[in-house]
Amino acid sequence: MDSENKKKSKQPYWLYAILGVLAIALIVLLVRNSSMKSDLKTLEAEKEMQRADFQAEVDSLLKVHNDLKESYGELSLELAEKDSIIQADAVEIKKLLDSQWDYYRIKKKVESLQLISQKYVRQMDSLYTVNRELVAENERIREEYLAERRENTNLNRQKEELTSMVNQAATMKLFNYTAQAVRFRGGSKESITDRADRAERIRIDFIVAANDLIQSGSKVFYVRIADPTKAIICKGTGDEYAFQSNGETLQFTEKIRVNYEGKETPVRAYYAKPSDREFRPGTYFIDIYEQGGKLIGQTSVDLR
Repeated sequence: MDSENKKKSKQPYWLYAILGVLAIALIVLLVRNSSMKSDLKTLEAEKEMQRADFQAEVDSLLKVHNDLKESYGELSLELAEKDSIIQADAVEIKKLLDSQWDYYRIKKKVESLQLISQKYVRQMDSLYTVNRELVAENERIREEYLAERRENTNLNRQKEELTSMVNQAATMKLFNYTAQAVRFRGGSKESITDRADRAERIRIDFIVAANDLIQSGSKVFYVRIADPTKAIICKGTGDEYAFQSNGETLQFTEKIRVNYEGKETPVRAYYAKPSDREFRPGTYFIDIYEQGGKLIGQTSVDLR
């Protein structure tokens, strides 16, 4: 019995020591494993936060970029190359975020995209400023052109009004114009008649008013007589019996030449019917035109 106790007491204590050390090591490993899992979860959470931040930054840059393009409209087409670079970089970053994780590579790409976007904004602002200045300059030039055109129009209108006033002032004016039917007795003595069967001529009298603006010299007047049927009495239909008035060719009955010296000038002219014809009863309407074709006098005579 004593020998057995002695054997037990002689068993080595180092075995228990090893077992204890192993147990402590196991506990440490378990604790470290638990800590590593916690650290991995923390890193994964940080990674997702970084991924979300990068994604949000890219989305924000693209939104600002697209809003800028929409705001500037056709002006943004001038920077189409930079726009394509921005769009391509954004697509590449999204692919990196979805397929693989390289924080520093993605961060570098995002920073590059930020720089390009900032340059794009500055260039767009510069283009907008230049364009706005050009638009303002064009508007100024347009306003100056319109103002000059209005001024020229006003000057032309004033010139036309003055020319019209001068032309009107220089137009022949008649007064005291009358028409009567006459017959001759004893070969040369005139007598007024209102009988169509007795009338031999229609006598037209008028006075040309004095006008210093009209150049002195020989002046021509055209007399047109319309019979009671409104037909114009004329000696022929050729150009030698016509004149121009407001773009129309008119036949005249008589052409009168007057020596005008700027003073009041009485004029008398006759229309003699052909010997083989008689005047018809009715009203004869008489128009008097100056040589420029302007109507300056009207009268009439009634025959019964």
